Amino acid sequence: MLLIDDLLMLPVKGFLGIFKKIHEMVEQELSDETYLLEKMMALRLRFELDEISEEEYSQQERELLARLDAARGVDEAEKEEVFKYG
Repeated sequence: MLLIDDLLMLPVKGFLGIFKKIHEMVEQELSDETYLLEKMMALRLRFELDEISEEEYSQQERELLARLDAARGVDEAEKEEVFKYG
């Protein structure tokens, strides 16, 4: 009976493994500083080439900076303290 159960669960375990790997890759992409800095450079280039408006640039830059701060482990309280004293 256990062999039959294992054979029936094999496709499910395979899909779970694939989804786990995809999740790990997404998490790495969202928290990788180098990737985020490259995205910011590409965004700046698109703005300078007039492919996007200043409003779009500002919005996307804020989002990328927030993700970069999160990747670096900087929270809002730390940022406010730096601006307050420095």
